[in-house]
Amino acid sequence: MTQPTYAELVELIVEMRTELNTLRAENAALKVRVADLEARLRTNSQNSSKPPSADGPGKAKTRSLRTPSTRKPGGQDGHRGQTSAQVADPDVVIRHEPSCCTGCGSDLADATEVGCSRRQVFDIPPIKVHVTEHQIISRRCHCGKTSTGDTPAQAGGPVQYGPVMCAVVIYLFMGQFLSKKRTAQAISELFGIPVSDGTVAAVTSRAAGDLGEFLGSPDVFVGGLASGKRRA
Repeated sequence: MTQPTYAELVELIVEMRTELNTLRAENAALKVRVADLEARLRTNSQNSSKPPSADGPGKAKTRSLRTPSTRKPGGQDGHRGQTSAQVADPDVVIRHEPSCCTGCGSDLADATEVGCSRRQVFDIPPIKVHVTEHQIISRRCHCGKTSTGDTPAQAGGPVQYGPVMCAVVIYLFMGQFLSKKRTAQAISELFGIPVSDGTVAAVTSRAAGDLGEFLGSPDVFVGGLASGKRRA
């Protein structure tokens, strides 16, 4: 058996070192993968945003503080359901006529109508913002005096949001507890109107000021809503 030369030994050591570095890199990647999988297994609806339904059968369930009820589950006797009912005057009626007789193939244009099955689809039509322009006219009298029409209170600036739009902003921000940023984003995406965080704060501040006269301590209430410190 011939002994390897010095050059062959050096080449063999280099190859072994390369393979060792590759194995070390693969081992490090596998450790990261295992750590990620273990972290996923430890997550549940209590320590992450996962819904309770994703916990699985092996996860611990939260214990309810409510006392057991003697009533059977589901709707109770005498409870009126909330199933949507058809309306008597739909906005649009589309008639679907049979193209021909399914028996002999004859044309049914002049055939007697013997039945009608009604199906109604409830949906929201495309939302389009309604813009009202107030033109403040100025006229000059023969005497040289210029008179200008009165500016409506709801049109104090070149561009202003109306009472319904302001009500929607306040409802999303105060009623649904959205942040100023998410409220502005919802208005922009739903109605196609660019709204800033500052606009949401200004609308809320004006609404709070209007309610001040109905409260015993209006300054505290107005200051709390106007500052927006409750949620950013």
